Order: sequence, then C-alpha cells, then structure tokens
Amino acid sequence: MKTLLIVRHAKSSWDHADLDDFDRPLNERGLRNAPEMARRLVLREMLPDLILSSPALRAISTARLFNQQFGRMDEGLKTEKSIYEASRQDLVKLISRQNPDLNIIMLVGHNPGLSDLLNWLCDTEEVLSTCAVAQIEVDDFKWNGWSKGCGKLVELDYPKKPIE
Repeated sequence: MKTLLIVRHAKSSWDHADLDDFDRPLNERGLRNAPEMARRLVLREMLPDLILSSPALRAISTARLFNQQFGRMDEGLKTEKSIYEASRQDLVKLISRQNPDLNIIMLVGHNPGLSDLLNWLCDTEEVLSTCAVAQIEVDDFKWNGWSKGCGKLVELDYPKKPIE
C-alpha cells in the first residue's frame, strides 16, 4: 500500500502587489498553520519518506515548515518546478517516476491541480483550502499505473477543522 499526502501551500501574503505570484511569501496565518498541520501528521505517525514541493516561495516555505516539525531540515525535501501551475496529468506523471521503495510521499503545491488530483484519485468533489492535508491510500506497491478512483481518502484535514 502507498500513501500520498497532498498539501496545498499555507496562506500567502498579498501585501506587496508588485511581487510576482511565484515570489509571494506566507502571511502570519500561514506561518502558524503549517507547523500546526505538520504536528497533526506527527501525532498520527504519518511522516513522509519524501516531500516534493513546488519551488514557489509560499509552497517551499510550507514544505520546510512541515519538514522542521518532522525533525528534519532539508533532508527528504526536493523541489520540482513542474508542480508550479501543474495539471493533474503533470502531477500523476511526477508521482509515477518516484522510487517504488518509498511508502509515503508528500506533494506540496497549488490549486487547481492538487484538488483535481485528489478528486480524480478518490472520485470525490473536494476543494483543498490553504494548508489542507489530504491523506490518500492506494492499494498498490508502486507509484505508477494509477487510474481514476483507485485511491481512498483516509483523512482530509485543514487548519479550521476541530481536533477530535
């Protein structure tokens, strides 16, 4: 079984209208939410073997904040420029190239591609809010050959969701 964690970047700042979209940083809420969402994964013992992140500032900052909560610095974290503005098909291709020995991969990026991937894999109709984490299980032993509806949405967590 493989587990894919899909993480939409934390809330970004719109304070500097002159900044390119790629260079927008996290705002205060994003800086609080990312470590909190990572702690929730730690409590569930859901630590990724690999984090693949968009290099856009808000996404890589989110990925680094998660990784710090996992007790790592940049270990196990790779940037993939193809994630920025990626379609579902682009994301499926990226995932399919990953090492089959890895059991849990985290993908940190942007909508609409991430929500589209989640909905395609799990046959759902969700829209990922900022810093949302979708935990998807796929009954397979490799990262390729997946088809529509092959995943099971185990958990959809987000910053405003009450902790049980």
